Amino acid sequence: MEEGAFDVVIIGTGLTESIAAAALSKAGYKVAHLDENPYYGGREASLSLDELVEWVDTKASANDPHYSSVQRSQSTLSQSRQYSICLCPAVIPSIGPTISSLVSSGVSKYGGFRLLERVGVYHPTGVVKNVPGTKEDVFKSKDMSLIDKRRLMRFLMFSIGDFENKKELEGNHHLPFADFLKTVFTLNDEVVTALIYSLAYCFSPSDPTGPALDRIRRYLRSAGRYGPSPFLVGHYGGTGDIAQGFCRAAAVSGAVYILGRNLTSIRYNNPQDLISVQHQPGRYSITLQDFPDTLTCNVIISSFTDIPLELRGDINYLAPSTSENLHSSSTVVRCIAIIDRPIYFPPTEVIRGSINESEPFDETTRAPPPAPQIIDAGVLVFPPSTIRGGSTTMAATLLITGEGTMSTPKGKWILYLALPLATILPVSGPMSAQEILQPYLNAALALTLPPDGPAPHVLDTESPPQLTPPQPLFTTFYIHHVDLGNRPHTPSHSHTTLEQSKPGTFIIPSPLSPTCPLPDISDNAATHAETVFWEVTKLLNINEPPNAENDARMNTEIGGFWPTLDTANDSGDEEW
Repeated sequence: MEEGAFDVVIIGTGLTESIAAAALSKAGYKVAHLDENPYYGGREASLSLDELVEWVDTKASANDPHYSSVQRSQSTLSQSRQYSICLCPAVIPSIGPTISSLVSSGVSKYGGFRLLERVGVYHPTGVVKNVPGTKEDVFKSKDMSLIDKRRLMRFLMFSIGDFENKKELEGNHHLPFADFLKTVFTLNDEVVTALIYSLAYCFSPSDPTGPALDRIRRYLRSAGRYGPSPFLVGHYGGTGDIAQGFCRAAAVSGAVYILGRNLTSIRYNNPQDLISVQHQPGRYSITLQDFPDTLTCNVIISSFTDIPLELRGDINYLAPSTSENLHSSSTVVRCIAIIDRPIYFPPTEVIRGSINESEPFDETTRAPPPAPQIIDAGVLVFPPSTIRGGSTTMAATLLITGEGTMSTPKGKWILYLALPLATILPVSGPMSAQEILQPYLNAALALTLPPDGPAPHVLDTESPPQLTPPQPLFTTFYIHHVDLGNRPHTPSHSHTTLEQSKPGTFIIPSPLSPTCPLPDISDNAATHAETVFWEVTKLLNINEPPNAENDARMNTEIGGFWPTLDTANDSGDEEW
């Protein structure tokens, strides 16, 4: 094979593309991985503060359909390169496709992780309520009666098990989750709110029961693998650093990386033959700006927006699985803020001795309450109608990361606010991103007040200076629109309109939805990447008839999505 000839060219280094690149390279395919940006991660990148400022200024001045209402503060900070700020913040369930890919590929050794410390629910009075996620949490809570604790325990036992054929779920799969919890398990409003928004990560009380239960089960089963929390937070910005780790693994296995070069053309070399792929090297030719060599390949993986019009009949769009949790909202409003005061969560209750569900709860065994906890890695959920001036239909989430996540200098914290919107906003909407999210940011800043002072019920500008929440050191606000351009809208844009013997070799992975729950972002990317991987292997072995025997043989020859790690030859990454 010539130096510029590849089996696969992947355009974009987002998390899905990066995982797919590593898997294909490890399986022995020759991969070229391109990105017009000078950094890894695409729309899931982790950037330094200087890079983020440049990104914001570029989006504010460009006509990018994915972003609108982009603005930032004018302040600049020292130690800007010590920040790792993620464009697509997420938390990772301790059991799931992402963790499996990180461990099986060996990429986990390239990065670091820490447990998510706490998840809280914002109460309209301006305080944070702890979320019970385990049996111990339930019985420690002093906010529930014994009857409510029993009912909640019954639900948790139901949701962690195999509930698909249980009578409680019969006919209720599409019922709004809030109604299901109230009618089937007789839970009170406060417990329902905690379960919906901080355990199931729903955005609305009308979200259907089936997907919500699926999420709760995955999260509950993740608890205990690495510690009490079901979730991990990646170091150095999380998602972007993970994408870079998979790119590193791909490079170690022979993938070629070309960053900071724009595509100038993609064309067919043999447009008359749409059937044979395996023995037709150089099906496509790709040229890049200011790059002397022409790349050739048999398969391209790219977003829909990169496909020339004349090649759109060769699209192979990989739709998301029916089990994937996608929300109907198509737009999310985001804020990234940097602060120099910590956010406090209330302490968890400490009870002396063991907890036995069959024994009565004894208040005398309660230990003296500990001090409020400074949050270094946590999630705070704002249910609908809990913030004056906020959304009455959708929940907002706040991800907090500090020094322990290796994403900030000492004494600094990054706040990631996100609020899905129920309708598509026009590019020039009636409210700016800052106007939409400022009430939530004010509420979060109020939680930095000294824990021994009065409860931060409201932001009171007439309070003494020591009781006034700080102003952020840096903020940016913007609206992120779902990537509708990645979804072919008509059959003419899909390979299904071609003869069945003519496969589409221009693969369009399902895009990551910006409105999916925080714990689902990376898992969806890993699932999409595996779908891409198997589609590419089939295309590059097209002369094999599609049947179970050949699929099993191909799986054995390739070694699965992630072949067994060869630790003896695992030192090549020193040169990358």
